[in-house]
Amino acid sequence: MLAALFSIGQVNRGRQASAESPWLNSIMRTVMAEALSLDTISETETPALTRLLVKAFNTGEQSTLLVKESQWRTRPFMQMNDSLWALYDTNFLRTNSSYPSGHASFGWFTALAFAEMWPELQDTILRRGFQFGENRVITGAHYQSDVTAGFLCAAAAFARAHLNPELQKDINAARSEYARLKGLPLDYDPVAKADVPHGEDILNNPVDTASYRYISDLERHWAAKALRNTERGRRAAVEAEYSVAMMQHVFGEAMDLQLTPETAPAITALMTEVLERCSEVADRLKPIRFRKRPFVQLGEPSFVPGDEEKERGKSSFPSGHTNLGWATALVMSQVAPECAEEILLRGYEYGYNRLIVGYHWATDIEATRQLSTALVARLNASPAFRSLVSQARTEYLRLSGHGTRVASLPATGNDFSRAYHIDGTPATGHTRGIVIRANQKIVKAQ
Repeated sequence: MLAALFSIGQVNRGRQASAESPWLNSIMRTVMAEALSLDTISETETPALTRLLVKAFNTGEQSTLLVKESQWRTRPFMQMNDSLWALYDTNFLRTNSSYPSGHASFGWFTALAFAEMWPELQDTILRRGFQFGENRVITGAHYQSDVTAGFLCAAAAFARAHLNPELQKDINAARSEYARLKGLPLDYDPVAKADVPHGEDILNNPVDTASYRYISDLERHWAAKALRNTERGRRAAVEAEYSVAMMQHVFGEAMDLQLTPETAPAITALMTEVLERCSEVADRLKPIRFRKRPFVQLGEPSFVPGDEEKERGKSSFPSGHTNLGWATALVMSQVAPECAEEILLRGYEYGYNRLIVGYHWATDIEATRQLSTALVARLNASPAFRSLVSQARTEYLRLSGHGTRVASLPATGNDFSRAYHIDGTPATGHTRGIVIRANQKIVKAQ
């Protein structure tokens, strides 16, 4: 493990990773206090900031628990009979699944909450949250894929948390407290002058051909390329379009709705705003962190030949399509939480499409999802954007019928999670006969 530490040439970075390894919210208090240039975050001196941090920590931690229970993986230092480069080494750690990383999840969730609280410092805050997850690879406690999955769990949970009005109350209280601590007017608005997140300040540089991760990029490129002559590959090619209309198609399928500017003007307006901000973020970063696209690097045809001429000279990092797909998925999961899993899956797949068609490397796509989530935190900091989400939510309830008494009953979590008996009780996968789904009577045959 020491060899890995010295290979990145950052002894101090390794010491930081070790020191920040304990599973304690007090560690996150130290990390966020540093990012906010505060001496401390504590119950006595900063009660509002502490309340926001503890809730974020707990929610981020809980977002990984079910996956850990169902997807066991041995930790790398145990798998390789190595030593753990960390202060935190207990029996709980050794008997707890490596996948996904709980540290990555609660660290990233906390960073997202604090970035939304004070967008003027979002790049610094999010960089520390990103590093907190990266720590787990340095210490040997997790594989990179465990950390990546932890970041995704945090992103999904963070979007979901916006359904609870208490989150906004906690953010507002923490914002007022921080303004007071910094000697600013209590009505100071840290959102007004804040730019979109700067990827070059938050993420690592893209992988280059000298990195061991490039081997993984090649392997995953070839694996995805094998899907091209399948239905999955054909869908990836069809969905190569970057537009609001494609977002309406992709997420309309996930929500089982026909979305058009005429039928869903509020959802269209929301998707348009997301696309414009996504384009701003990605277009800004591409020339700063240029990387050749896979089909260019390898001198082979892509699976969307019609786009090759205009895209050949553009950077593979970050992935604009992934940025749009994942950001839209997170926002739409706030609009339609009743089908959040379907929405998030389609958003994830939309990014993976770019690996299949040969326009982006896997590590570009993974890093871009981090950037997308950072952007969604910035967007949610704006009252005007939250108003767009609220209007889209109202429209979705009307279009889907989820606002009715029957359709508002708790979901059962299977393919019939939005289907009900005539008396309003939830149907199951074994139900036969007449049921109500999306406010329509349908017949489930014997």
